[in-house]
Amino acid sequence: MSVSGIGSGAAKEYSVLYNNQVTASRHRSGEVKAPAKADSVVKTRQREQNVPVYAERTSQSGSLPQQDSATTFPMPSVIAKYEKYTKAIDEHYAKVNEENRKFDNPSKHIWDKYYNTRSPYYVKGLTQREREICAESERRVLNGLPAAVNSYDPVIQKNFGGIMSDEEWNDEVRCGMNDSINRLFAENGIDIPEGADLRLRVDPYEYKIHADGVDGVLAGQIEEALNRGNNGRYLYEHLRWCNPSNNGFEQPRQYLYDAAYQEKAVMWHFVNDMTGLDMRELENRDGVIYLPDGRNLWDAVTEQYNEKQANGEMDALPMESLYKDYQVFVKEGWDKEDGRGLTIGYKNGSLYDIDTEYGYGPGQREWLEDSRNRHSQYWENYRKERDETLRREKAAPTAYEKWLDGQIANTEEVLSELGNRTYGKSGTLLSQPNLKAMQQLLDYAVSNGRVVPLTKEVLRLPGRGTLSGGLDIKA
Repeated sequence: MSVSGIGSGAAKEYSVLYNNQVTASRHRSGEVKAPAKADSVVKTRQREQNVPVYAERTSQSGSLPQQDSATTFPMPSVIAKYEKYTKAIDEHYAKVNEENRKFDNPSKHIWDKYYNTRSPYYVKGLTQREREICAESERRVLNGLPAAVNSYDPVIQKNFGGIMSDEEWNDEVRCGMNDSINRLFAENGIDIPEGADLRLRVDPYEYKIHADGVDGVLAGQIEEALNRGNNGRYLYEHLRWCNPSNNGFEQPRQYLYDAAYQEKAVMWHFVNDMTGLDMRELENRDGVIYLPDGRNLWDAVTEQYNEKQANGEMDALPMESLYKDYQVFVKEGWDKEDGRGLTIGYKNGSLYDIDTEYGYGPGQREWLEDSRNRHSQYWENYRKERDETLRREKAAPTAYEKWLDGQIANTEEVLSELGNRTYGKSGTLLSQPNLKAMQQLLDYAVSNGRVVPLTKEVLRLPGRGTLSGGLDIKA
């Protein structure tokens, strides 16, 4: 049975999924990892207050995948969450990069802007943290890399006041799904009886939405209306993001079952992406699954994988490990597992999470409002602390100013030491020079570009030229 396209786009996820069996590992001290995705956002981190800090990207080209025109549900991916932030960051730093490149030494100009208080280009009104963020972002873009999306970047603060939490993002997606479902029901003349408790289950293989809790005819109409494009896949991914355990609450039983068969589901999608076949429908005989033409299924999978990798369509995968898992599943056999999947309820025009009080549906949102308030309070406190930090840092000399003052004081000390020496009429030094002081002066001159290596040329000084001690001396 061919179901090609059901798992489309998942092929690049297998390597990470097999290294990280749990989709999302969250609420560990100081860090949160998003579900693995083969796109530009590769890592997100959070502070203990559960405030997103940044999303680090590997390439500028990592944009959202094209959405099927038949899909009406919003994309739940963390990539979609960061889209508006990456757009603002990329536009800002691209424009700044154009200005930086107008200077002979763009890197030095970037440094001067954020650390050299005596530069005419010095940017005022930033904290030390913000200077480091801006300077690093501009250097990355100058070198052809994308700037990281950082909550504390002045661009993000000015445009958005910070990055929304995962809980806020899930709620935004849930609202979009409610709107889409209600619209599809209206367009298809579907009327859910008052008080009916509709259940929508998404299987982990073909991502088909199954309706229950209403009569068979109505269930069929609902399934036909909802199973369009990537709706099933998006609903399944959204439900996995909405696992209450992600927020420190008790995990409903269905998520325990979901975790138990994820390896099997990932293997199914991998094989489907490589061959377009449903391996549950193929002949399984003597520890080998056969294609309709008699070939070994794994041989066909390997052949397609090698071709896709050679064409740059997917990254290298741990095929030996995948094959070991494949053999386990072949030995266990593949059944329809009709009851597998994640389920969500629908009642009175809204989706609601089942077997939990901590969801995103009506009557389940008290914890969410508490989370919003904490998030809002965090940024309010941050902005107050930022103002205090600015006042404190403005009153204190910068690290560069301290260094420069030290260098000037050292130079004056060395020159004073040299000036105390006595010379005869012939120019002969009558007392022994302070060689340590002279060495310090020379080191300072070299470090500041006042002395350059011998070049066979005598540099022109005001009114004269000189060659001294094997070094060209600049005025």
